[in-house]
Amino acid sequence: MDGERGNDYRKQLLPAYKSNRNTFVPLSKWKLRETWKGDDADLREAFPLIKSFLKSCDIPVVSLKDAEADDVVASLTEEAVHKGFRVTIASPDKDFKQLLCENVQLVVPLTDLHRWSFYTEKLYVEQHGCNPEVELSLRCLLGDKVDCIPGLAEFAPGFGRKTALKLLKKHGSLERLLHEASSRTVGKPLVQDALTQHAAVLWKNLEVLRLRRDLPVRLVEDWCVARKSTNDEKAFSELEKHLKALQVQRAQKDGVRTRSVAKRFVVRTQVIVN
Repeated sequence: MDGERGNDYRKQLLPAYKSNRNTFVPLSKWKLRETWKGDDADLREAFPLIKSFLKSCDIPVVSLKDAEADDVVASLTEEAVHKGFRVTIASPDKDFKQLLCENVQLVVPLTDLHRWSFYTEKLYVEQHGCNPEVELSLRCLLGDKVDCIPGLAEFAPGFGRKTALKLLKKHGSLERLLHEASSRTVGKPLVQDALTQHAAVLWKNLEVLRLRRDLPVRLVEDWCVARKSTNDEKAFSELEKHLKALQVQRAQKDGVRTRSVAKRFVVRTQVIVN
């Protein structure tokens, strides 16, 4: 899970990073994300429950206060590969594609088919016609609206995925492409101007989007052996009981809130009428 200040590192580089997100989304249906001021129940209430459940199932939890979960995964992956392990990352997050290699594969959800599927270095090459090494550079050029990271298309309309892939296949990486563009022409005037005039934006994108692989986390080799699953049934049973109790509490709280909202509505209506 993300640490409490996990975004700080990237927000210092790019203040707009994930600015359209609320890290702790409110659980109450009466509070909208745009108006939430932190005075209602949110996801943090679930953290102790999640950790307790995973511990009961003999599943380790790793987090750092000043790091995002992706960086923790990337750092553990780097160490695991260095030790000779093969790594499988189960996540829908596209950031992990930059880690794909012979010994690292992903398991991603196929929403339409309601199942998960393996995604490997070979499949990436078949899909894009190049190695996963270009994935980070490609995202830097295209940007990411979800994370509020600008792409070149914002400054040079018409600069799209096709152009970006063509440039990266020829030059190999964003770093090499920018160095080349600073000393000679690498494409059409639109492309050349976009790369030279907005190089600072691209260098910053690279710092923000590159997963950190040097965090102070260590792989415990006991995690890599079959876990004990004898307590799973009990853990799920306890979780179910706890969730049912929370549902009752929430229903009671929402009932009180409903009456309160209705009362305020009646009073407001009377004032307007009068």
